[in-house]
Amino acid sequence: MRDHLTTETQQVHAPSPVHAEPFWSDRFTDHVILVTGAAGGLGSDTARRLVREGARVVCTDARSSGAADGSSPDDCLSLDVTKRAAWDQALQTTLSIHGRVDGALFAHGIQGPEAPVTEMPYEGWVATLRVNLDGCFHGLASLLPVLVDQGYGRVAVLSSIAAREGNPHQAAYSASKAALVALVKTAAKEVATSGVTVNCIAPSMMRTRLLDDLSPERNAQLLSRVPMGRVGEPEEFTALAAWLLSPEASYMTGQTLDLSGGRNTA
Repeated sequence: MRDHLTTETQQVHAPSPVHAEPFWSDRFTDHVILVTGAAGGLGSDTARRLVREGARVVCTDARSSGAADGSSPDDCLSLDVTKRAAWDQALQTTLSIHGRVDGALFAHGIQGPEAPVTEMPYEGWVATLRVNLDGCFHGLASLLPVLVDQGYGRVAVLSSIAAREGNPHQAAYSASKAALVALVKTAAKEVATSGVTVNCIAPSMMRTRLLDDLSPERNAQLLSRVPMGRVGEPEEFTALAAWLLSPEASYMTGQTLDLSGGRNTA
C-alpha cells in the first residue's frame, strides 16, 4: 500500500510541524462514506481527504448547498441530525445513488451556551444535547443495521477532550461530548462480532471555525492547558479519522482516541 503514498502541500496558517499531508490514493476505492458537518471545519477537511483516497463521499450538513447532491463539501445534502426520519432519508438517498454504504464520520456539533451551570439557559442546554448527542444516537440507530447486515462498517464520531475533563462554562457541550463516549462504547460492544467498528476522536483545540465562537480570553485559557502549546491542525485530525474509517482499523472499536497535544495524559 505504501507504493501509493502521495503528498499534497498544505498552507499552514501558524507555526506547526505539519508541512504536508500524506495520503493513500486508493485506500478507499469502492467505499462509500457518509459525512455529517461536511460544509466546513473538520468534516469538510476529512471529506476531501477521503475523496483523494478513492472514496465516494456523501457530504451532509444542516443546510443544503450547491447542487445539494452530497457530492462534495460545496454540494451538501441537507440532514437535520436531530430527526430520525431525516437520517433514514439520507441513508436511503445514499443507497439509491451508490448502492451501498461502508461507513460514516459524524462531525456535526455545536458549541452551545458559554455560561456557568447556575446560569446555563435550559433551552441552550437542550439544543446542544439534541445536536451533539441525539444527532449521533439517531445516526447510529439508522446506519448500524445496514452495516451489520453486510458484515462490514466503520463509524467515527467527533467527541472532545471536554468529555474527559469538562470545560468550565461549557456544561452543555462537555456533557454532550462525554455522553457520546458512553454511547460509542455501548454501540461498539453491541456490534463487535459483526465486522463493524465504532470509535470516538477527542480533540483539544483544533483550527476550526468553532474557535471563533470563543472569546480571546477563553481561547488563551484553553490553549494554556495544551502541553504542546499550539492548536491542532486539520490535517492531524483527518489522518486519524481516515485511519479509523479504513479497513486497516479492524481491531479498534469502542475507543476514544485523544488528539490533544498532550492535554490528557491520564
